[in-house]
Amino acid sequence: MTMTPDACHFSMSMLLKQETALTQQLSELLDNEYAAITDKDFTSFEQIITEKALTVEQLDLLEQERIALIESAGHKPDPDNFLYFLQWCDPAQHITSHWEQLLTLAGKCRDQNLRNHHLIELCSQHTRETLRVLRGEDTHTDLYSADGDTDSGHENRTLARA
Repeated sequence: MTMTPDACHFSMSMLLKQETALTQQLSELLDNEYAAITDKDFTSFEQIITEKALTVEQLDLLEQERIALIESAGHKPDPDNFLYFLQWCDPAQHITSHWEQLLTLAGKCRDQNLRNHHLIELCSQHTRETLRVLRGEDTHTDLYSADGDTDSGHENRTLARA
């Protein structure tokens, strides 16, 4: 038995509102994660990672519900057919704005996550370089002699032996 457009409209509206609220929460967590990384607050960072994972898990469940709703209405849940589904269950386009808001927030979260990833990579690179210096390993930093040539003949010593 397929659902009526009115029943789908109500259910989809509720799901999209829940997904939007959770995506906004994820965005706030990503901002908090960025602050924890820049402040080197590893306790908060670990807590935020746990909260992020739970939020993403809840978002995945809501997405599964949205897909099941679309399928129960006799539509395919792929991106191309989703717009047809929205036209069928929401001809006045009241919930389309919720969908657009969700997409905008999801894009913002993607950008925030990339920003955080790049910052973590930068911190990790700095940590690796610091460890190489402390261990006296070649850091691939060429020094220049007085005549401007690179001088790779410098003696590597650990900081403890310097």
